[in-house]
Amino acid sequence: MNRGFTLIELLVSLAIFALMTALVVAKFGNFNQSTLLTDTAYDVALALRTAQSYGLSVKNSTAGSPAFSYPYGIDFNSTATGAACDSYTSTDQLFVLFADKDSNHLCGSGDLGISTYALTRGAYISYLCAGSDQATCHSNPAITSLDISFQRPNPEASICSSGFNPACSYAYAEITVTSNDKSNSRTISVRQNGQITVLK
Repeated sequence: MNRGFTLIELLVSLAIFALMTALVVAKFGNFNQSTLLTDTAYDVALALRTAQSYGLSVKNSTAGSPAFSYPYGIDFNSTATGAACDSYTSTDQLFVLFADKDSNHLCGSGDLGISTYALTRGAYISYLCAGSDQATCHSNPAITSLDISFQRPNPEASICSSGFNPACSYAYAEITVTSNDKSNSRTISVRQNGQITVLK
């Protein structure tokens, strides 16, 4: 005589199926957020490479301007209120590509903002540090503003923070981007020799 599933067997099977589905969905969501944050970190690194390319090439800051020698850089800020960089504002979700017209390697009112980049996908700049190397970067007090610029013909990076004196005395910096739920973060490191790396 053929027997079908009993009600208890059917309920146990459905419970196992529901549990496995919930685990897969939870893992997929975490994987998806991690992948999006990694993409965001590479976007930040690419923006830094753009500034480096502009600074080392013959990028002109404005149409008709003869000044090809300006440093180009990125202005980062880790506070939500941010700070003005020319007519642009950098915050914990926005950073600015700028032409440094006064050549002090800090983005200010006399400089030229080129464009603003937005951190999307639920990410923000959670931490900035600078120092002579990675160890001193983390042992120094956290900073809220960081400007990294490049000027031809030297491929080296000028790593500056307006809150410290001398402002541009650093050889290493890190920018950490974090997801809104604080479950994932990625760090971009910049060395004075111009090396830009997304750390794992």
